[in-house]
Amino acid sequence: MTKKLVTMIIGAAVFSAQFLPAMADDKLAAAKKEGQYVSYGMSDDWVNLGTIFANIESKYALKHVDTDMTSAEQITHLLAEKDAPVMDIADIGYDFTARLLENGLAASYKNTSWDSIKPQYKDPEGRWAASYWGAIAFLVNTDKVKELPQTWNDLLKPQYKDMVCSRDPRISTYATASVLAAAYANGGSEANVQPGLDWFKTLRDSGNLRNGVVLNVGSVQKGECPISLVYDFDGFAKRDATGLPLKVIIPSDGTVGMLFAQYISSVAPHPNAAKVAIDYLFSDEGQLLLAQGYAHPTRDIALPDDVKTKMLPASAYEKVRFPTNLTSFSGAIKAIADGWDKLAK
Repeated sequence: MTKKLVTMIIGAAVFSAQFLPAMADDKLAAAKKEGQYVSYGMSDDWVNLGTIFANIESKYALKHVDTDMTSAEQITHLLAEKDAPVMDIADIGYDFTARLLENGLAASYKNTSWDSIKPQYKDPEGRWAASYWGAIAFLVNTDKVKELPQTWNDLLKPQYKDMVCSRDPRISTYATASVLAAAYANGGSEANVQPGLDWFKTLRDSGNLRNGVVLNVGSVQKGECPISLVYDFDGFAKRDATGLPLKVIIPSDGTVGMLFAQYISSVAPHPNAAKVAIDYLFSDEGQLLLAQGYAHPTRDIALPDDVKTKMLPASAYEKVRFPTNLTSFSGAIKAIADGWDKLAK
């Protein structure tokens, strides 16, 4: 190797080492110039997001503006706002991610932790990545329910008449995922959701499904929902927020793990601020904060004992089923919504 070639290689290495941090500095400088970012679907009291947003503002001087909305509402808003964009980043259920991509609503951006995110938790093209997941669980008030249900079919027993609370599977992701979990427990699959629909119909027809109750902390406090179908992280949060004798149970016959994806709008008004926020969400610090909000981080980070002891052990999640892929899972969710639309009449 000639002296000239060695000099060129060393020079190129020095240039790269200097260039990469400069790119990060440029992104941050541009973000600070934008000054803010707007999110959809990210409630401050959901999986500790309020603390995450506050930290981003403290660290990077980026103001956060949010509008809470469902995944379905996000799609509607983004389609209406294409010519006058408002939203920069959003948190969306995996079941709506296919519609997001079909309409070209997500920009491609691979965050600074991209390489440490497992393939099943991200889009190869960088249009979305899931920063956390939650398992469908039973939230049981042990003052109201003495014999605790352990399986999906336990909920069909006469002793639980007028005790089980769930939303409509046509409009609620966790209700739909509950039907899918019950389908798995009764021999079904993403390709065959009928056993789950039959289970939910039996739950309703038996009188075990309580009608007209909105699932929130207030309804749990008033004893209106002795057994609620919830995400496990939401159950833990309700337990600790209310101080009530609430127990989170992962069904022993298995359940569904729902991914929650984050993305940047393809027409984001504050794209650099959005990138900084997404980078932080997937950082070690952001992932730890999500875990402190009881969510399951998608990156393998070490959790302190005080965080782990508030959640269930890993053994409780051995039968959690995650989406096979975006097409199959989205098809299953649609089949459940369509199927229940027919059965509910």
